[in-house]
Amino acid sequence: MENILYSWKFEDKKNRSQLWYIIALSVVIWLTIWGFLTKQYGMSFIILLISWLVYFVENNSEDEIQVQITEQGLYISNTFYDYSSIKKYSVWYQNDSANLLRLHLNKASVAILDLKISSEILSQVQFYINDFIEDWWKAEMTSTDKLIRFLNL
Repeated sequence: MENILYSWKFEDKKNRSQLWYIIALSVVIWLTIWGFLTKQYGMSFIILLISWLVYFVENNSEDEIQVQITEQGLYISNTFYDYSSIKKYSVWYQNDSANLLRLHLNKASVAILDLKISSEILSQVQFYINDFIEDWWKAEMTSTDKLIRFLNL
């Protein structure tokens, strides 16, 4: 067993209201019907496929995520990321408090991994990972990131 330098857990459950689901389902149904009426059957199929995939992933994901920092890399919910597979990291703040630790990976399939974090945990995490991973202090929230946060996706 590897030597665990630091460890923390965070809850990753989406807290959405019934209204959110009603609006999302209405948009999916409307886009599907519109696709059939305009004879864009492929678009309708893709909308249904993506909405099913999002629903499936959301309902089968873990509600609590365990993160462990070791001398060789990070364990995030039983998945190991060695330090060479992480290009850099950035921290997002909300109201002058750390809110999100974003890992930029060297993988093409999953390029970004977001971890919820607090300011107290951040100081400990930075102590251990700054020697292995570059701190990308220039990172800013893109308009896509803002939209995702606003829509609670």
